Amino acid sequence: MPTSDTITLSQADYVRLLVHGTTAFELLRTALELELFERLEKTAIGLTVDEVATALDVQPQAARVLLLGLSSLGLVEVHEGRHVNTPMVRRKLLRDSHRFLGPLVDIQARVINPAMGDLADAVRENRNVGLRHFDSPGDTLYQRLTAYPELQQVFYANMGDASAKALEQLLGLYDFSGLRHVVDLGGGDGTNAVAIAKRYPDLRVTVFDQPTVTTLAAERVDDPDVASRVAFQPADLLTDPLPTDADAICYLHIFEIWSLERNTELLRRCWEALPEGGVCLVYSFVSRDDGTGPMSAGLVSPYFLTLASGEGMTYSARDMAQAVRDAGFRQVEEHRDLGFSHALVVGRK
Repeated sequence: MPTSDTITLSQADYVRLLVHGTTAFELLRTALELELFERLEKTAIGLTVDEVATALDVQPQAARVLLLGLSSLGLVEVHEGRHVNTPMVRRKLLRDSHRFLGPLVDIQARVINPAMGDLADAVRENRNVGLRHFDSPGDTLYQRLTAYPELQQVFYANMGDASAKALEQLLGLYDFSGLRHVVDLGGGDGTNAVAIAKRYPDLRVTVFDQPTVTTLAAERVDDPDVASRVAFQPADLLTDPLPTDADAICYLHIFEIWSLERNTELLRRCWEALPEGGVCLVYSFVSRDDGTGPMSAGLVSPYFLTLASGEGMTYSARDMAQAVRDAGFRQVEEHRDLGFSHALVVGRK
């Protein structure tokens, strides 16, 4: 079983994962739902099939099927008939792990996967055909989720979790100490705004997002000092005027949602709203400049086409920098090859 960050598969097994990927995902989702990994972790010697069946309150045959699937995927090891977690599970699939991927599995299962069967039609028609699974008004997933409060919670729980992990990297890279007021454009559940405000006690942050999201975000701020410096402005990102009293705008995890043309248009509005010397921070997942990967970019991009907006994808850092220049920013800095497959482009007016 793999003990490093590299897993080697035969070509035949790689093809099997491509064909049976839905089954592999459901094996993982089921193990998380039944809290199997936590149950295995409670004992130093692991559990037999019968002990797993008892712990999960299922029949031994069902437990055997589940454990066979998980061991074939390298998630569970078997030592003398007893099942234990692999190191990868301990790093990323236990609920008390800093890298826990549960929120990502939830959004994939409940929001994204139901629509991905429409990818072929989305490619043919160049639009987010998968929106048909959400019967409510709006041209994007973000608009339609407002009619599904529970799914909206699932969606922003994942976005907040992913943002928290990537934001720590951004805060270690960019110094906000010279700024007075930052606008977090499309700031979601406020994760970014709260983290920035906590790190910089003299800084004001405004979350600029749709009304149902800002209401959700405001409920999460329980620190009185932070609450006094974090504001929530309900607005339509595409049409409403941006605040003009900020000296920085955070354009975090927005670039991948839209076409290059729309991104340039939105960044131009950021340029117009900022004072001379103001900065715009564009921080996003990225692909390679030559369009060959990485796998994270290749597997996430169909979501933006099929469901989210019908026009986005995971772009390269070169695409981001060019859009910032085309929007009018005169000084453009690129920070490439960051962790979590991210890049930061800083545009100064």
